[in-house]
Amino acid sequence: MNPFKLVCVSLITIIGSGCQVISPIFVDYNGVRMDVAKWINNHQLLSMQQKRSLVQLSKAQQKLYKIENKQEEQRIQIIKENMIAMHCAQPYITEHKIKQLQNQIFDHAEKQHILDFYNQQRQKIKIDLDSAQCE
Repeated sequence: MNPFKLVCVSLITIIGSGCQVISPIFVDYNGVRMDVAKWINNHQLLSMQQKRSLVQLSKAQQKLYKIENKQEEQRIQIIKENMIAMHCAQPYITEHKIKQLQNQIFDHAEKQHILDFYNQQRQKIKIDLDSAQCE
């Protein structure tokens, strides 16, 4: 192999592997359970925007655990956060991928109860999703 081709191949390999190492910097996993963050990060074909949407959604969804034990004001805030996160995720993430994320977050036995409670409560809350802050 001629030296020029060898240098080019070496540079492409270094740059390509560098992107894999650097890419997690663009997604802030702070506040996401480690197992869920690893699951999101292991989806190599997802764009950074899709990963950011999954992170925002997972941060909100994790707060749904034991929501019925929270005070009313806290419940309303958690539900609003989930409504916004779902609104922000839907343009970028398929319903199938959202369900997969929820399977990572929730214990199978509790998942349906938690999501049923959330869906029941969110019907009572109105927010302006057009002014929502998406990550």
